Amino acid sequence: MKAINSLPLSKTIFLLLLFFGLSISAQEDSEVLEAYEDYTEAAREVVYMHLNKSTYIKGESIGFTAYVMDKKDKKPSLLTTNLYVSIEDENKNVIKQKLIRVDDGVASNSFEVDSLFSSGYYNVKAYTNWMLNFNEQNHYVESVRIINPETEEYIEEERIENTVDAQFLPESGHLLSGVINNVGVVIKDNLGFGIPNAKGEVIDSDNQILSTFETNQFGIGKFQLLPSTNETYKVNITSANKDFTVNLDQNVEPRGIIMSLKSLKSKVFVSLITNDETLENIKGNRYTLMAHNGDNYDIMDIYFTDETVVTKAIDYSNTATGVNILTLFNGEDKPIAERLFFNHNGIDVLKTNDVSASRKRDTVTVNLGFKGINSETINSLSVSVLPEETKSYNRHNNIVSYTYLQPYLRGYIEQAKYYFTDVDAKKQYELDNLLLTQGWSSYDWNTIFQNAPNQTHTFEQGIRLKANLASDISDNDDNSFLMHAVADEEPRIFSLSEGENSFLIDNLFPVGSDKIYVSKMTKVNGLLPASLYFQSFPSAIPRLTTDSRTLNPKHDYKIEANIKPNVFKEFNFDEVQALNEVVVQSELDRKRTKMREFGKHKFGKISVIEEEDRLLFNTLGQFLVSKGFNVIDNQGEFAVEDRMYFADRTPNGSRVGPEFFLDGMYIADTQIFYQYSLTNVGYIEINRQGIGEGARGARGVIKIYSSTKGSKSTNNQDTVQDFKLPLSFSAEKKFYVPKYQSYFSDFYKGYGVIGWEPKVKIDEKGIASFKIVKPRGNIKLFIEGIANDGSFIFEEKAISLN
Repeated sequence: MKAINSLPLSKTIFLLLLFFGLSISAQEDSEVLEAYEDYTEAAREVVYMHLNKSTYIKGESIGFTAYVMDKKDKKPSLLTTNLYVSIEDENKNVIKQKLIRVDDGVASNSFEVDSLFSSGYYNVKAYTNWMLNFNEQNHYVESVRIINPETEEYIEEERIENTVDAQFLPESGHLLSGVINNVGVVIKDNLGFGIPNAKGEVIDSDNQILSTFETNQFGIGKFQLLPSTNETYKVNITSANKDFTVNLDQNVEPRGIIMSLKSLKSKVFVSLITNDETLENIKGNRYTLMAHNGDNYDIMDIYFTDETVVTKAIDYSNTATGVNILTLFNGEDKPIAERLFFNHNGIDVLKTNDVSASRKRDTVTVNLGFKGINSETINSLSVSVLPEETKSYNRHNNIVSYTYLQPYLRGYIEQAKYYFTDVDAKKQYELDNLLLTQGWSSYDWNTIFQNAPNQTHTFEQGIRLKANLASDISDNDDNSFLMHAVADEEPRIFSLSEGENSFLIDNLFPVGSDKIYVSKMTKVNGLLPASLYFQSFPSAIPRLTTDSRTLNPKHDYKIEANIKPNVFKEFNFDEVQALNEVVVQSELDRKRTKMREFGKHKFGKISVIEEEDRLLFNTLGQFLVSKGFNVIDNQGEFAVEDRMYFADRTPNGSRVGPEFFLDGMYIADTQIFYQYSLTNVGYIEINRQGIGEGARGARGVIKIYSSTKGSKSTNNQDTVQDFKLPLSFSAEKKFYVPKYQSYFSDFYKGYGVIGWEPKVKIDEKGIASFKIVKPRGNIKLFIEGIANDGSFIFEEKAISLN
């Protein structure tokens, strides 16, 4: 248990009792503690996606890099390799989806904006299978705009109706009669964006002005009110020279307790406030205050005696970095008030100290310099390169806001990245006002008290195959199976014991149309088709059913950009397929090309097996005879002896042959090569001297590579069983940068794409470099990433190339 008396001193919240009448005793056997510990014990992940833009033209690509983080320590998660990414329309119909491989917490890919998309808004979502166990918004969701040039003549701002949506939110969830209450204000337009500089007056039934407020640039403000149960209140709002009157739609409770926070320098002061009517009834009753963040917590019992206000000071240095949640429970362990506050201390954001660009012909090399980078830890950057005047990058979040803030809230935040860019006292104050308006956190206490999450969704690391036999293995059966190498997969051998009828193949990473090839290894007949029944896990992309509200990207421009149906020189993805260059080669040229390709980093001589070889030699043994080996390949025995070592037979006359490898795996029992069909061989490396193989290669090495590895030759159906997986990982394609009809138009300046670099590494000198095609005009870089095992990078940089 992580109770107050078992936490490290550095993680314990120190409380200064500023009023008499407060007594504290930790209730470690509390139902709250038990439920909270059970609920938060399991690991959590949170995913953030860096999209290259927020507005796309049909024919472009949506480039993205995903960062999967451990929610508790904010470091790259190494538990999951499978990330699901989907795009849904406004009716929640899935338009496209992919399974992406995550390495060291980072994954990247792209979607083509093709004929499946029409003009409108779409939600891009990313999540792991493990996230489906929890109700908090640990997954990623972002709204993007798609524009079809064939149906939209202009890119213009959406129309804002002459209405306001005004919300008034008491600081602790309710208004209490007879005491001063802080009330948060959120005023939005019909599109969900905050209305800036709106002014308001709170009036009673006699039209007396009781309080005033003004909203900031995101439509957020607050005011104080001393309410009464027998009074009604209205709010007069003036915005853009228009007047509105709305009701203060909040009940005033005659009894209760409210919570109020005030930040001052290094401390946050928390006041628990009740009124005289309530105090007489709650004296001696236990209330519990809990400070938590989904991981660590501090808890204490509070008893009111003679004072209506209890105040304590919390030192920021002793609280968790990021969102902290204060929840007040009554004597029945029911949550009655909650307030969030944020601790900026401990967030490590790295900035570039030098940015340069050099041109060579039609290429520009961009160098990003960082100080204090440890190149031995995980680091990865994603960089969107857009024209300097771009209007298409209006994303609400960055990697810090989505990792530290969004997962703890129930609603969406307009321009959440603002609160974490060039942080100062003003932005800290504005962030606290924002949290005042959020009400309860994403940790639902009804769900927490219902027991720990049912962890039916597991961490996924690749694809798992279950291979099922028709019957159990008996003592007399051949019980070994060979999974051949395919793509990046090394071959594997599986042996079953008597009574077993299945085996598992874990951590498979098939890409695209890759198949799995499995053979049964027999002593008499060599390799035979496996005749297995396969089950694949996962077999389909799971659906994320959590309801997540999003805010569309906001337009911040005043011009109307004319777009023509033929804004691009090349595409359409649906009608045009770019073909690779075709070079006519002779059969001899092809064979030499294959030999050069397969021979890279090899010590032996490469022999590529062609159809004429298969017709001429039929078996592996016959082919090796043609290469100067003595071969025994009959009566179930297969043995090979190199003629150059004929004089080196052992004293009893036994043969001394080379060692064998099949698809990189050492084969001790060569009987599997008995009558081994040459149609199953792609190429062979014969290393007669055993160079590079150590003592084991003293008499030479023969390495056989199946036709399923590095070759498009068809497998011999007499020796293998193939299985097409129902779900595989999407191949990472080169990002498509369209060519524009004009590089000087308002359209290109506002919506054009110059480049997208999904994975840029920082070297040991602290330099991250990448190349782009020389653009027309200056550029703007949108940089995000991770480094130093816990540091974050987000920055916008304009570069002049004149």
